[in-house]
Amino acid sequence: MALALKNNIDTNVYLEDWSNGMRNSKEYVFQYLDFLTQQPIKRVLLPDTLGILTHTETFGYISEIVKRYPNTHFDFHGHNDYDLGVANVMEAVKAGCHGLHLTVNGMGERAGNAPMASVVAVIKDFLTDVKINVSESSLYKVSKLVSAFTGVGIPYNKPIVGDNVFTQTAGIHADGDSKNNLYFNDLLPERFGRKRKYALGKTSGKANIQKNLQELGLTLNDDELKKVTQRIIELGDKKKELPKKIYLILFPIF
Repeated sequence: MALALKNNIDTNVYLEDWSNGMRNSKEYVFQYLDFLTQQPIKRVLLPDTLGILTHTETFGYISEIVKRYPNTHFDFHGHNDYDLGVANVMEAVKAGCHGLHLTVNGMGERAGNAPMASVVAVIKDFLTDVKINVSESSLYKVSKLVSAFTGVGIPYNKPIVGDNVFTQTAGIHADGDSKNNLYFNDLLPERFGRKRKYALGKTSGKANIQKNLQELGLTLNDDELKKVTQRIIELGDKKKELPKKIYLILFPIF
């Protein structure tokens, strides 16, 4: 470390399997940190290497460490083996952690790491006193780019970046969107450079169909709309979702 400092090289230390260390031998971890925090180290990384922590453990452990070593910069690296990566990151930030290790699309070893897109949205909406400089409108584009280069697909239901996460299937939801966003949360698709979509299938109602017709620039009277709705429901029983081009097939029924 002294040699690195002499050559103007910053040193970061990664505490492999820190989370199990805190569970099984906290005194050893503190003994090691007592030494490390006296060295010319820029950052100390606290990794949940095997993704074993609960959110309460994450908050408790990091709070204790930050209070004990107030002059040291600590980062958190959360794995997602129990699907708790984002929750643990949220608690790490609340506990006073100074930095986060995240990955695009949650890529990483085994079940991957905490996904950047979800963490950005969580911090913005639930930890409003924490400021971040990530452009939300670029998250979807970056996600698609990384997926293309790595060949690793994005699950359709992946929060923020999945193809279906801003798709309304039930007609009642589409109707609510037409009534001043009766059914909505803060995760509006426009934040992420995306648009709301309305699936056509056996659960579609007139509202779903009208939303798609508006996008296509088409208008149907009530009788025509009723016929299209019935036909889509019939086809939806055979196929999960129908493309908007289905209207070209349906029009001959009039």
